[in-house]
Amino acid sequence: MDVGDTVGIVATVLGILALMGTGLVWLIRNVVRDEIKKATMPIQPGYRNGGESLADLAQKVDRLIARMENTQ
Repeated sequence: MDVGDTVGIVATVLGILALMGTGLVWLIRNVVRDEIKKATMPIQPGYRNGGESLADLAQKVDRLIARMENTQ
């Protein structure tokens, strides 16, 4: 194996790693961001919970529990 073969192997490995890195960045930017957007979107906007997200609903339930504990 001479220097040209070694350079070719190293370049191939670096190219494969670059493609994998690009794919990972695409996955994070698109797929994960879309999943986060879906998970935090309003639940039935304007209907049961006034279009609030799950986090808003959880905070409201926590406040109600605290209020009920204070009245007992």
